[in-house]
Amino acid sequence: MEPFFSDEAKADISRLVAQFFAAQNFSYSVATIYSWMERPPESHLGDYALPCFRFAKECRKKPVDIAQELQVFLTAQSSPLIQRVETAGAFLNLFLQPAQLTERVFSQVPSGAFFTRMQQNPEHRQHRVMVEFSQPNTHKVFHIGHARNVSLGDGLARVFAYNGYTVLPVNYIGDEGTHVAKCLWEMQEEGAELPTADFAQWYGQRYAAASQRLTEATPEVRKQYEQKISTVLKALESKEGETYRLWQKSRAQCMEDFGRIYDWLGVHFDHIFYESDVSEESQAIVEEYLKKGLFYESEGAIGLSLEEEKLGFFLARKSDGTTLYITKDLALAKRKFQDFAIDRSIYVVGNEQNFHFRQLFAVLKKMGFPQAEQCYHLSYAHVKLPQGAKMSSRTGNIVSFLQLVGWVEDELKKHLVKYEDQWTPQQLADTLHKLAVGTIRYGMVDTDPHTEIIFDPEVWTSFEGNTGPYLMYSYARSRSILRKGEAEGAVPDFTAYHELVHPAELELLRELFDFNTVVESACVCYRMSLLTGYLYRLCKLYNRFYAQVSVLRAETAALRGARLALVSCFGSVLVQGLDLIGITPPESM
Repeated sequence: MEPFFSDEAKADISRLVAQFFAAQNFSYSVATIYSWMERPPESHLGDYALPCFRFAKECRKKPVDIAQELQVFLTAQSSPLIQRVETAGAFLNLFLQPAQLTERVFSQVPSGAFFTRMQQNPEHRQHRVMVEFSQPNTHKVFHIGHARNVSLGDGLARVFAYNGYTVLPVNYIGDEGTHVAKCLWEMQEEGAELPTADFAQWYGQRYAAASQRLTEATPEVRKQYEQKISTVLKALESKEGETYRLWQKSRAQCMEDFGRIYDWLGVHFDHIFYESDVSEESQAIVEEYLKKGLFYESEGAIGLSLEEEKLGFFLARKSDGTTLYITKDLALAKRKFQDFAIDRSIYVVGNEQNFHFRQLFAVLKKMGFPQAEQCYHLSYAHVKLPQGAKMSSRTGNIVSFLQLVGWVEDELKKHLVKYEDQWTPQQLADTLHKLAVGTIRYGMVDTDPHTEIIFDPEVWTSFEGNTGPYLMYSYARSRSILRKGEAEGAVPDFTAYHELVHPAELELLRELFDFNTVVESACVCYRMSLLTGYLYRLCKLYNRFYAQVSVLRAETAALRGARLALVSCFGSVLVQGLDLIGITPPESM
């Protein structure tokens, strides 16, 4: 059975090339040729380029000669898809018939078939993928770094679903541990009452105050404080008493705050795991694999050696009998594999945990879980302010998510002030919300995850350049043209694709055709930045098209209908791409 291909045109050409080599008794699969075929860096070099040096060794011919023979063969096929074939040294450059691409875009985009094609991949439909992201700690501030995590994780879940996978987006809440005990201890020391609003931020301030109190204390006093914190931890472990009830109430308040943030961002989870739920399971998993002989005792502690993997010693349980965070991750992974029957597990976690996940996946493999081979850590770097100040929840030097939203909205309001006399308060509020979400989400995923982000609200909210507002404005502009056309009695004509011959039109069409291939690459590479880069290029091509040709004042009615159809397709592809990032653009601006 032939594999699924996202790019039908490239697949058709790959089949012709495979036929050429088969006739010479060389066996190259269509999938192999498809994977070797590239998009040239410049449009004047063709729609596809095939590096013929890949065939040279087996064919025992010079790459230049192979390219020339392929040129003759493909030209003789008189394929309706191929306009012409050229050689450039060892490269075979192929130019497609513009009308063929236009017809495919115009027939599939309006019907929606263009956007459901990727879900037809038979290999993906039976594959269950769990994407774990966000993972905030209760009793701490939900901060700007969490915004990057949420944007990356939710975007990746959407991209995998678009590509036909069964996706389970989940969250893992850190609701126990020393940071929680410190917060509750500080509240008890101060006799503080539970807050009535901004819960997570308030508790985060208590945690920072506790850390400062410990830092400033003398060694003797600090020891007393640590004993009290230890008492709080034991009270939480007992799951009874006043301290435990305080933890329950405060945790619920933090989760309420988190829920409001997720609603504002348009994020949902199929399931939420809690660290406190796997504490007992983590002890049980140590005992289970101790009996199986995988784990062993060393100087009172329990773990196993990962020296062969150059990962040192894996510590599963300390000599005092307590497990570690990574032990809970083992228990959580086991629950994911067994209770949710997933095939792939993706963790969106900051790069400071790189070693943690290398150890985790190595141990899961030794434990015999086949899914360990399909575990992936999407590591990402920190978000910084323009001055480069390092943020820390322990010191309280941190930008909360609420501050982030406030800064973004303040900048966006400067752009929306001109609409105050034209729109209702509800229209202004709705547009501001969509622009703010789009600004944050786009800015958080546009950079390669391994690269640090410098958050500058003035730059991120600009309606020019590579920003969320620029893309959203481009969409609103396209909708405005369609509305004006409709008011004048002009509608898109998706059958008039032969009318489009201007280079600006054809370049835009070519980019539209590539959408599914780009979304597939973003999925395979776990890189949302591939999608954002594509959408930015698409909008630049659209605005170039709009500047170079007239849509509503086209020379003929047929050309006007074709150009309106092109505008409509652009809007449909762009809004679908933005949706994969979690952005809903305003219809007018």
